[in-house]
This record gives sequence, C-alpha cells and structure tokens, in this order.
Amino acid sequence: MAGWIVWKPGAAGGAGCGGYVVGETVKLLKELNAFDEYDVILFDVLGDVVCGGFAAPLNYSDYCMIVTDNGFDALFAANRIAASVREKARTHPLRLAGLIGNRTVKRDLIDKYIEAVPMPVLEVLPLIEDIRVSRVKGKTLFEMAETDPSLNYVCDYYLNIADQILAMPEGVVPNDSPDRELFSLLSDFYLNPPEAKVRDEQALDLMMV
Repeated sequence: MAGWIVWKPGAAGGAGCGGYVVGETVKLLKELNAFDEYDVILFDVLGDVVCGGFAAPLNYSDYCMIVTDNGFDALFAANRIAASVREKARTHPLRLAGLIGNRTVKRDLIDKYIEAVPMPVLEVLPLIEDIRVSRVKGKTLFEMAETDPSLNYVCDYYLNIADQILAMPEGVVPNDSPDRELFSLLSDFYLNPPEAKVRDEQALDLMMV
C-alpha cells in the first residue's frame, strides 16, 4: 500500500491567500496523478474551512477527520468543518470518519459537543511533549521510537487511528449545530460547569439532611 502525506506551508504572511494556495496544491496533485497512484493521501488543512480554498481537498476526499482540542474556539471551528462536510456530501461521496481530540487532558467539552452533533471519536491524545519535540527534530514519532522504545505507546495512538481509517468505516454525514445554539451550548458549559452543579446538589442534600 502506497501513501502520501501533504503538508502545505501556505503563502507568506500578509502577502497571499492561504485558501488559494490550498486550491492550487490540489490542482497540482491532480496533474501528478497522485489520486490514482496512491492508496492513501493525507491532506492537512488549516482548521476553519469557511474559505472555499481550504475546503477544496474535500472535493476529492473519501473521508474527513476533524482534529480539535477540548476548547471552545477549536470546537466552534470543528462545527464549521462538519457543516462543510455536510454541504460537500450532497454532491461528493464524502463522509466524516470522526473526530480526534488532540493535546487535551480532558474531553468533557468534546463529549458535550458530540451529544449535540453525533459523530465517532477516533482517538483522544493526551498532552504529550514528545509530539512537539518530534516536530522540532524534524522526525516522525515512529523514527524517534526506533531508538527510544519508550515512545511506542505514543505511536500506538496513531496506529489506532490508521487502523480505523484503513478499515474504511461507514462514516457519517454530520448535522452541524447552528452557530447560536452551539455558542449557547458551549458557553453554558463554561458558565455552569458540571463540577459546580454537583457541588450545588451535594449542598442541597446536606441541607435536606
């Protein structure tokens, strides 16, 4: 099985359009017959796809995977991606494979989001500094693990994701949440955290006793 990973650095700051560069990169992949020659192509695109250029790879994709953290802004952008997948799925055989939680200790807000917008969770990666280190070293974690077996557990997270995608899951066409409803849902989580509700209920129980 042959694969290709595309990472697009983008235009110079203040001097170009990142979305345009993404669209042109997709055209280049077509000219190189990459879509026919390779079994797997991973295209890493900047989070928010309200720009049609950033959404261009979805026109040629079987699956989309959303990488997010457990925060308000990231999940708001994730919802925009879900909306883009839903729109593209009208005319393309595109499905959302699932969501990947990245560099997060908790997943409570992620769980709150997927209650409102059901989708599979492929994996949740904790905060692992070696992931940053691998980027600085210009090596993959798998290359680093060859000389440092203690990193094998980190590689297992990625192997789990790969196994799920290679199994060609059914995927979903997500029903994204309207912006105002999502804002209310996520902001309520911050304004009325579950821990506070539990403390209030415990206090009431104490008073009743």
